[in-house]
Amino acid sequence: MVVNIANLNLEQVAIEKFDNLVDVGEIIWGPSEAEYVEHEGFQFEFRLAPALLKKPILSRNAEGRSKPLGPFVDPDPNFVVGKIGDTHTLIFSKFCVPRPHLVLHTNQFALQTDDLTTADLDAAWQTLEAFEKTPSMMIYNCGVDAGSSQGHKHMQVFPKPERGFNLFPDDAELSKEDVITVPHVPYRHYILALPKKPSIEDIVTRYQKVIKSAKAALGGIEGAAYNIAMTKDWIMAIPRRSKGAEGVGANTAGMLGMVWIGSQKERESWTAFGLSKYLQTLGMPN
Repeated sequence: MVVNIANLNLEQVAIEKFDNLVDVGEIIWGPSEAEYVEHEGFQFEFRLAPALLKKPILSRNAEGRSKPLGPFVDPDPNFVVGKIGDTHTLIFSKFCVPRPHLVLHTNQFALQTDDLTTADLDAAWQTLEAFEKTPSMMIYNCGVDAGSSQGHKHMQVFPKPERGFNLFPDDAELSKEDVITVPHVPYRHYILALPKKPSIEDIVTRYQKVIKSAKAALGGIEGAAYNIAMTKDWIMAIPRRSKGAEGVGANTAGMLGMVWIGSQKERESWTAFGLSKYLQTLGMPN
């Protein structure tokens, strides 16, 4: 029986269940050593996880991009953490770097190219709030060029980076009313601060503001790709032009500098492609 997360000590249950699945080999995870790099004022945290090479990523035209196929249609009960109301289910990611790495998918099939709804944002906020001891973040990769691996609408939730690497919005002077950008970040991005105890209306309003800016940067193209990142303190949108070279791409986490790689060859490609300059290719020059 799958229970509602409102009836769980979600943080404790998620970590304990994650560790148990790792112990029996169901989740492929192991501590990874971080490599910290600064390039033209932008910070990177590279983490090598060879298991990522086994992660299934649908091609752009795969059937599962537009039809209810894949791991979220009938998720393995062992991987299910709980339900969020009638609209969303929280499960574990099988191939991961953070501990724990959660996927929050819609129960009814929706496209990964759709904007987030009020229900999506509410489910994400409930999950973030449940992680009281472990500051966490939500990301949404809207579209193939934003780095999405599946076509069924889903967000991801995982702990923020450990000491040694700060997410740049955490260090910025943010506004609750005015969308801001951080000058040293090499690509266009749009950030708003969240109130201390936001209503769902507060979150939705700020989400709509940042994606409006991101879509405008892309010329208002229908179905334009973008990334969303949200913590308890802020929400950000990043317009995207490309998912990257084959095997050397970035989702929302990668655009923030948290680059998870499957091989040393992939790491070397990041340097060859220009590090922060490569982020400009994936997004839009700031």
